[in-house]
Amino acid sequence: MKESAPGQENQPPSSWATASAVGGTPAADPAAAGGYPAQPGQYPPPGQIAGAYPPPAGGYPVYPAPRPTNNLALASFIVSLVCLFSCPLIGLVSVFLGRRARDEIRRTGEQGDGLAQAGVIIGWVGVGLTVVYVLAMAAYFGFFFLMVNSTSSTY
Repeated sequence: MKESAPGQENQPPSSWATASAVGGTPAADPAAAGGYPAQPGQYPPPGQIAGAYPPPAGGYPVYPAPRPTNNLALASFIVSLVCLFSCPLIGLVSVFLGRRARDEIRRTGEQGDGLAQAGVIIGWVGVGLTVVYVLAMAAYFGFFFLMVNSTSSTY
């Protein structure tokens, strides 16, 4: 282990060389005399960092508050997802909410136009799937009843 100079027993090893070269006492350390902290790993007081930028003239910059998201647009999107996974007929509700949300967004400037548009599109897809499903079931049962009624009994 490296031995320390007299009076440096409690000082960290990084300050030994500076203190011993200046005069052997920690008080003669130029870093300590200039107001810098004696402990390594601490930052110097503000304004003493070389190359530091001055604070902005007007204080901290002021950023505008984010625009809120339209609630009808969010409701339209959620209803459209429910439409796809449970009841496709409520896609009409999603289309209605999405149209109202887009009108309101144009009027107020809120965010959420993409959510409203997605709600309208997914709602129409749900309605289209419902129509295709109903037509397929009608054709299936129509064919089934046609086959049942056309068989003749020879008994």
